Amino acid sequence: MAGPRDDGGTPIVNFGGNVAFTPRHRYAPRSEAEVLAVLDRHAGGTIRVVASLHSWSDDVVCDDVILDLRHFDRVVVETRDGETWATVGAGCVLGDALAQIRAAADATLPTLGAVTVQRMAGVVSTATHGSGRSSFSHYMAALRVAAYDPQTGKARVFELAGGEELLAARCALGALGVILEVRFRCVPAYHVAETLVRRATLDEVLADEPRFPLQQFVLVPYLWAYVVFQRCKAGSERSTRPSWWRLIHRLYAFVGVDVLLHLIIKLLVTVGRTGWIRWFFRSMFIHLAWLDRTVIDRSERILTLHHELFKHLEMELFVPGSRLAASVALVRHVIARFDGSAATTDPEVEAALAGIGMLDELGRHAGSYTHHYPIFFRRVLPDDALISMTAGAREPFYTISLFCYREPRTAFYALADFLARALNRLHGACPHWGKYFPLAYAEIDERYPRLAEFRAICERYDARGTFRNRYVARVLGFDRADDTRAA
Repeated sequence: MAGPRDDGGTPIVNFGGNVAFTPRHRYAPRSEAEVLAVLDRHAGGTIRVVASLHSWSDDVVCDDVILDLRHFDRVVVETRDGETWATVGAGCVLGDALAQIRAAADATLPTLGAVTVQRMAGVVSTATHGSGRSSFSHYMAALRVAAYDPQTGKARVFELAGGEELLAARCALGALGVILEVRFRCVPAYHVAETLVRRATLDEVLADEPRFPLQQFVLVPYLWAYVVFQRCKAGSERSTRPSWWRLIHRLYAFVGVDVLLHLIIKLLVTVGRTGWIRWFFRSMFIHLAWLDRTVIDRSERILTLHHELFKHLEMELFVPGSRLAASVALVRHVIARFDGSAATTDPEVEAALAGIGMLDELGRHAGSYTHHYPIFFRRVLPDDALISMTAGAREPFYTISLFCYREPRTAFYALADFLARALNRLHGACPHWGKYFPLAYAEIDERYPRLAEFRAICERYDARGTFRNRYVARVLGFDRADDTRAA
């Protein structure tokens, strides 16, 4: 039987343009048998899976073998014991899976991230999340994965549906094997109510959280006020009616926010006048937000955005909820100092930075970079997993997202690197595995107490380290990583 065609030698570039590489081999298998054949053929080399490339870390980079699972896009929806289950192929785009689940059972997945262009294997491999709930990985009940038999060393398919192996597979960065399909318990399709409000302080933002558990919020740079997306479940689609003007709101959200706002920001960073950027956020940005009007619409309409329309780079840091206020103060102070516009200093932040030897470094960056995008915050509940960003947490975490639409990005990298190191050392922050990741294993090891257990499970299914590239070795602490190993 002929195997999949080898399309190696073609360059691969990610969505953000910050990751590029050329694998020697690239396959798009159409069956599990073809996947297993590739794994056996290249055992002892390095094999990674490419998905939608909507990632900014080096998790996919591999000079040897790349698998493209775009043909594994089947969605099967079934009802068992009164519950709806969806089995989704690893290469299925999340938005397509949501549409097919809705059409088949008037149901949806138990959580949603901000965008729906990712493929399912990528969604679970890096614990993609929304706001107010655990990540996708937490809800994955089972999966099929191609890996190596611990006894024979030959490739075969494993079904993981419980135990420590499932906890490891729920967020594995591709190090446990090649995900073929995933299974979720679905929930009835539901409406979400959303109201945009302005708040002056973080305390005011958090005071409303019990009533709006799905909310997320942004900190507007240079205005230093908050715009809050107050969100809560409004009921099932069968029992509640959406707003009559929801189509108008959809038009506003797409044209006004997803397109027009980002065109303005792209124009501002292209012109490059820092004073104009500060003026826009201090005087104009807040007027683009449709404040104090509640809309009720389908969950996927309210909870998702179209960030994929404009090329950008994102770093997302996870901090414990108990450290949020101090983290926000640090982010605000550092952005203002990088911009050079800070009229006053925050003595508590400066004392904290001095305590870890980073205050003088901050001073050297003064006036080097003007941040040009709102800082996003989302609340993420703990995951039942081994190494997702909130795995085993005893409290909710908050994510802090920094976006960059400017190129070149050298000045942004300096800001991102500084914030990642400072927040990590002062407040226990860890970056999202699938986004810009400037830290190394030694800086995050103690934040993931079950990493050694995770590595042992990966070794069981991949003793030769075939699924581990340099990125996996750098951030997870594996002893062996060599992308130059030939099959």
